Amino acid sequence: MSESPYTSAVGMRIYPQVLERVCKRMIRVILYALPHATMGTIYSVGPIPELRVVRVASGHRNGQDLVWDVTAPSDYDVPGKIWEDYRDRPGGVIEAMAWCVERQKSWTADDPRHDIRSARKQLEGKAGEDYHHMEPVLVAKIDLWDSLPPLRDYPIDSSGSPIWQESGYATVAVIKIDFLPGSITAGDPSTRIIKELSHALGTQMLSLHARELALDKEKRLTADRLEVCNTLAHEFRNLVSRIGFAYRAINNEVAYLRESWEALIHQRFPDRPNRRVILQKLIEVLSFIKSEQPHADANGEISELSCFQERMMESCLLPSQNEMWFRYKIQPLWESIFSQIDLKPPRRTEFEGLLNSLQQSFHVGTDETLRDKLAGLPDAVKRQWVDLAYRQVNGNDDGSIDQYISLLKAIPFDLPRKNYSLNNFLCLKPLVEVMPEIEKALNHRLTQLKNSW
Repeated sequence: MSESPYTSAVGMRIYPQVLERVCKRMIRVILYALPHATMGTIYSVGPIPELRVVRVASGHRNGQDLVWDVTAPSDYDVPGKIWEDYRDRPGGVIEAMAWCVERQKSWTADDPRHDIRSARKQLEGKAGEDYHHMEPVLVAKIDLWDSLPPLRDYPIDSSGSPIWQESGYATVAVIKIDFLPGSITAGDPSTRIIKELSHALGTQMLSLHARELALDKEKRLTADRLEVCNTLAHEFRNLVSRIGFAYRAINNEVAYLRESWEALIHQRFPDRPNRRVILQKLIEVLSFIKSEQPHADANGEISELSCFQERMMESCLLPSQNEMWFRYKIQPLWESIFSQIDLKPPRRTEFEGLLNSLQQSFHVGTDETLRDKLAGLPDAVKRQWVDLAYRQVNGNDDGSIDQYISLLKAIPFDLPRKNYSLNNFLCLKPLVEVMPEIEKALNHRLTQLKNSW
């Protein structure tokens, strides 16, 4: 898991660059307001239970200017100290930082020589000259957390009890201000000014924290809405694909009308090329070739070609679809077989003639000359039959189902499964008519949901 880009101050979510800018502004205000203050440092604190203290910003006076101590060493430089490293413990170094974080009270070193919480004096055994005031920055727990953390999440003080249990606040930062020797005493106006400004810093940190939380919630809400939209869109696509069987069922009935029309043409004009008859002859030719040359290299292609021709014979596709099948599946395989077997010219010419007749047979049903010569049917019915039989029905064919129903009722003689087909159209009509409305309404709602944030 990648590290969070935020500065953790008792669980606060504030970008480091933003927090540093705010802390520098606070240091600048304090040093301008207190002429005898020489240096200011602000530390972030958090999150629980480790309560890591990290120096955020530090600056000192240089004449009339402020110099930011970017490289000056500190015990609390990144990654800082966790609570176990700076808290009060028997036999350990006691620090003012621990006092501020745990007790949530200020610490003033107005007599450095006798400062019992001077870590440097304890470690180096030297009298200190560090006149300073440290002020905790507090934020109300109820403002910081939606629900209070359980006791087990709080760090333990030197007596073994969870800290802050008697307090309604959490320590989120500590301000340290250094002063000229002898210019600071506990409780003087300077310390009261720093305390007031610590409240302002706490309020600003809480505001920044709340802004980041709001932005995160907005991002999560946006992501959740987008996920809902994508889920709905996916479910809708699945629904449409499942309902799409209606169009397949309709096109099966259209193919039946096409097949019935072509059967009628071949019945009245038996001299015209008949696709099924020609394909049957070609299948027989393939069987003959395979039996005559059982070890020919083309036997695999012969079997494949037989399957293609059988599927074409069983179906009744549109002329353009038949042309595609012929051009990309049937004709190339025949040419390959011809190149691999030894056929005498008369025999080969006969086979090529069958292939030419097969290609011509695809368009017999749309031949207007034959249609006009066909007797026994009103011209309007013939025109409508050809028009409707050679279509591919999809969602854009509004009202076409009614035309098919009217056609079947208008044909003046019985056809095989005519009533069955008519019933199928009547059942499919309501489903097909409502699908565009469903699609339009759902797409509109999805668009509204995506644009509602």
